Amino acid sequence: MTSDLAQAHQLTREGQAAATARLALRLWREIDVNNLAADWERKVHQVAALVAAGQLAAAREADPYLAALLEDVQAEGIVNPEALAGFTGEGLPLLDVFMAPLWSALSALARGLSLAASLASGAVLLDLLARTMVADAGRAADIVAMAARPTITSYVRVVELPACARCIVLAGREYGLSEGFLRHPRCDCTMEPVTKNYRPEPTSPSTVFANMSAAQKRKAFGEAGTEAIEAGADVAQVVNARRGMTTATAYGRTVQATREGVTRRGIAGARLITRNPNALTAPRSGGSTQVVSEFTRRTRGGRQQLVRLRGARSPRLMPEEIMDLADDRAHAIRLLRLHGYIV
Repeated sequence: MTSDLAQAHQLTREGQAAATARLALRLWREIDVNNLAADWERKVHQVAALVAAGQLAAAREADPYLAALLEDVQAEGIVNPEALAGFTGEGLPLLDVFMAPLWSALSALARGLSLAASLASGAVLLDLLARTMVADAGRAADIVAMAARPTITSYVRVVELPACARCIVLAGREYGLSEGFLRHPRCDCTMEPVTKNYRPEPTSPSTVFANMSAAQKRKAFGEAGTEAIEAGADVAQVVNARRGMTTATAYGRTVQATREGVTRRGIAGARLITRNPNALTAPRSGGSTQVVSEFTRRTRGGRQQLVRLRGARSPRLMPEEIMDLADDRAHAIRLLRLHGYIV
């Protein structure tokens, strides 16, 4: 489990992002509906200042957090919070970014949506941007503060509930300081450092799942995904399958399937090719295969080469489809194992 200090740091950062978003939304709710553009062009300066203040507060937390967590670790310098405030992670001025909610609302109006719905679309985007900008600045400060402490070699991802499926599968994963932090808009995950003498016990995705409420599980994984995981399916396999979702014809009907992990090197592909529910790889030849992907690449000699990847001919069913097809729990488990969800 992550330390109490790391959890407290994550909650503090989340609170800073939420408080900043609330203040920005208060200004949005006060916008002159009869003169949206002109009024927001005046208010956006206040919004940018509020978000910059939120970024500054988040960045200032980095050094105290690490100093409290690693009392015996010396820093070669401290974070300059002002350098991380007033801009996005890509270096764009906040003033430019926070015009986007206005464009969203005006675009919705132009498409024929009501004024209330159009303003709501702008509010959603404003909330997303404010929270993301503050969280990103805080994470950037954490990385800088870790880099200033040479004994810190890496970090583990801190995921606290409620969380989305994409973050849950990364819970407890360790990264080098030079690796970018994988995040999505409104992501509030943080980091806990690793040194030679300090190694936090990582929280696995399965542990996070076990601590979720029934409502949180349904929201993150869906009804069938939750059932599949509770039946023993690997959390990452269930979540990653959604990246390649498609439909296919099998068993005399159209089914939900995925292209993820179906090559002979993937667990699901190996099992579907060999029909062995315990296989981890498939031989280069033999079994029921087809070309599942092709692309060109340049060889060392500069020649263009066509690459064809072979994979399972049978579709890899989505967990939802498996739970719908299964006659009983035992049948579901057999199918989940064959399609690479139980590993």
